[in-house]
Amino acid sequence: QGVAQALSAFYLPAYLSNIGAAMMRRSIRRVLPGRDRWHALQEYALGEANVEEFRLLRARDSAVSSVVAAQIVAPKTINWAEWEGKISNKETLQCLKDFHAQQSALLDNVLKENHLSAVKEQKAGWELYDTAKTSCTKSVEKSQQILKNGARALWISFQ
Repeated sequence: QGVAQALSAFYLPAYLSNIGAAMMRRSIRRVLPGRDRWHALQEYALGEANVEEFRLLRARDSAVSSVVAAQIVAPKTINWAEWEGKISNKETLQCLKDFHAQQSALLDNVLKENHLSAVKEQKAGWELYDTAKTSCTKSVEKSQQILKNGARALWISFQ
């Protein structure tokens, strides 16, 4: 129970706070580059209920954005002395400490790297991407053919 309590009480929040609000915002912008564009979809909402839902959705989005923007605080430090008193298995505690130190160092190194230049410098490997894209296209075509054949079989069975 001590280990589970340690993991749930401080481990995940400590990792998330170590990532930093700046990295989270940067990642969200990369993953959702068109977030501002979806606001324009409100023009297509028909009916009073849909317009109201869209308005509430935009209000929630604004609230989340303001909370993320306000999270520019220093990461919380872990009080290891407190956890030494709560966790009786000292080997487990030492493993948690070592793992936390390793992950924190790893995340710090990731934050220091210039990922944009690494992506721009990437020239090789596009053949694999093109091959995978072609393979996926063929798979989609085959799936559509299977779906059509299944629909035909259902239609014939009901006749």
